[in-house]
Amino acid sequence: MRKLVLSAACIPLLLMSCNESSKGNWNKEDKEKARKDIMGGMNSGDASNVFSMKAKNKLCDCAVEKLENRYENFEQANNDKVGLSTVISPCMELLFEDMVK
Repeated sequence: MRKLVLSAACIPLLLMSCNESSKGNWNKEDKEKARKDIMGGMNSGDASNVFSMKAKNKLCDCAVEKLENRYENFEQANNDKVGLSTVISPCMELLFEDMVK
């Protein structure tokens, strides 16, 4: 009986830990926050209509992947204002490729 109680107590802990982000493996919520933040930045100001939606989505996909591989979660990435631009700068090339086409 004691083993059954211990096993039952461990199940919620395992399920909760499966939903946490980690470097290289963000959860869905952190990925969505990152995409929303990146898209919000591209959709504001005068340059919002310069890039196609396809190019914006490519940039988002690239940036989220780079951020996920460098940071433990969205919060950590969002707090690194200096390093953030360095991490996603290679993805900016995708936007410029779209303009040339």
